[in-house]
Amino acid sequence: MWYVILFALVIFLDQGTKILAAAFSGAVGNAGVSSVHLCWVIPDFIEIAYCENSNGSMGLFRGIPHIQTIFKIATVVIIAAILLYMIFSKKKRSKWLNVTLALILSGAIGNFIDRMTLVYVRDMIHVIIDFGSGEIFPYIFNVADMALVIGAIMLVVHLLFLDKDAVFRFSKKKKKEEGGEEEKATSPEET
Repeated sequence: MWYVILFALVIFLDQGTKILAAAFSGAVGNAGVSSVHLCWVIPDFIEIAYCENSNGSMGLFRGIPHIQTIFKIATVVIIAAILLYMIFSKKKRSKWLNVTLALILSGAIGNFIDRMTLVYVRDMIHVIIDFGSGEIFPYIFNVADMALVIGAIMLVVHLLFLDKDAVFRFSKKKKKEEGGEEEKATSPEET
């Protein structure tokens, strides 16, 4: 049940950091897409800058009509699908998959709380990566976004490598089964 604690901790950290950033910015309801610099965590690399994002995930979907409604519906569908899977799946879930689902759920719910109560998502973490030709990733994000991205990466790793039916799973047992089948097919008794 420790993944339930992880779930609650992510939501608490997400909402807490959003509240603090909004309070220190002095720009609640007025920040829009532009950000208000609060402080440097690492000078010229990691900045805390308050931003109110009404353009979807990390501002990536700017200009798409009804993007908030689309995200609200998508979030409800994702949350429902994960909860239904967790309730009705007969399959025993690994610790890895439980952490993955906890991160995805908590991240989705963290941003969903903002979308439902404020109509925008509060972002505050800005990682500046600039090799002289301009910023590579000019987006501001929050704890919920981090949880979603980490959870999504973990889910891909699970589906590709860790699941019983993973695409690239090679275990000794599977190799023995494949080798045994090859030996049967080439045995002189069958020819």
